[in-house]
Amino acid sequence: MRFAGWAALLLPLLSVLWRVAMLSGADVGLGLADFYRSTAGTVAYVLALDAAQVLAAVLTFGLICGWSETVPQWVPGLRGRRIPPLLPGVLGSAGAAALLWIIGLLLFAFVHSWLGITDGWTPDEGMGGGHRALLFACYLPFLLWPLAVAATVAGHWARFRRRGRGAEPPAARAGRR
Repeated sequence: MRFAGWAALLLPLLSVLWRVAMLSGADVGLGLADFYRSTAGTVAYVLALDAAQVLAAVLTFGLICGWSETVPQWVPGLRGRRIPPLLPGVLGSAGAAALLWIIGLLLFAFVHSWLGITDGWTPDEGMGGGHRALLFACYLPFLLWPLAVAATVAGHWARFRRRGRGAEPPAARAGRR
């Protein structure tokens, strides 16, 4: 579960960096880059997407760090309060299912377009080999992200079920290191 938690934290970060580079004016080869940089609304959309992606990655990572069991001390008004184990499990399961669905649909549509089965836009449209390689290098790890999230959430559920049989929370294990 620890490996999956670390993977869930790190796998989406390259795609976030790619989009931030695109917004900052770096030539990443995206044909629609000028559109996404053209208005405050489109820039805000991309930054909100990046923020949501990073937040989801950090919260998933929290499942292996004990953040899913007690509110961290730095959160005013809630510090140290116990979090019902069902809450992160249900939210994590819903998030993993949503990620699997969304990324699965995108991948299905892009592959069908790349193979010529259907017409459609793909993000590598008009890119040269170097830009396409950069795009794929940044987004292939992202495509594995839902699997890492699902594995981390499954580990949370397994630990939650074992808890009645004496399994230790991650926070207790971390305190012994």
